[in-house]
Amino acid sequence: MTALRLPWRKEEEEVAFHPANKKPWGEWLVTRAIITPSLKRTFGGVYVYVDKATLRLRGHDTPIPVIFCLTHSGWWDGYLTYALNHKIFRHDAYLMMEEVNLKRFWFFTWVGVFGIDRDDARKALASIEYITDLLREESGRALWMFPQGTMTHPDARPLKIYGGVANIARRLGRCAIVPVAVRYDFLMEQAPDAFVRAGAPIMLDAESERVTSRELTARLTESMAQAADDLRADVMAFNREPERMKVYKRISQGRGSINQLWDSILKTPGKVKSIIKGKTADRG
Repeated sequence: MTALRLPWRKEEEEVAFHPANKKPWGEWLVTRAIITPSLKRTFGGVYVYVDKATLRLRGHDTPIPVIFCLTHSGWWDGYLTYALNHKIFRHDAYLMMEEVNLKRFWFFTWVGVFGIDRDDARKALASIEYITDLLREESGRALWMFPQGTMTHPDARPLKIYGGVANIARRLGRCAIVPVAVRYDFLMEQAPDAFVRAGAPIMLDAESERVTSRELTARLTESMAQAADDLRADVMAFNREPERMKVYKRISQGRGSINQLWDSILKTPGKVKSIIKGKTADRG
């Protein structure tokens, strides 16, 4: 194994990956200084649809571990996982990230990110055993990961999914696996919007159903592809079928477009006039 000097440890030791190192002050710093402002600067809004069955998996008292499996189509995907968990699911969450990247951005360990080295089978197994133990220890914990392993265009088919999810899920025995599609699009505004669609969960219970890793990976691949196809159809119908998009909840509002700023300026005289009129009426 490669010797890494972890910033929060006094002496160098042999490690297979950077583990999560959650710290309340570190989470506050990373989210306030990096994640939240970055999302607001980049996107007009973040819009999310969550299947009703998946919504029932919210909260710290979720009795079984939840594994969120996201399509990986952009640099912002990791930031979105934090926003989704913070605004909707509120789990004690962890995110799997390539060790080569986490080695550079080690401060993300403060918000629950841990590393995995897919090029080294022994190190990859160490990461899988690590997160499996964490998910078993307490209820209300969740894992966010990108089973494709690398960024891929959201419309690329067929989806290629690695077997890490199935490996973790079968070790857990009981868990929920949620397929999540992510997409970034320019619609009618100057800034792009981020869209997320979380499909129905795959409920795994090894005591009642025996499923091989290959079968589970195939089922997940199909579910993730379906979520991605449904998301694409919804975004494409945005202007033609506005009612269809009302099921998406905006969880973050970012920078406005020039036309929105101009519209607000045009409305200002009317608002001022209304305020003056209201004060005059009160005096009368």
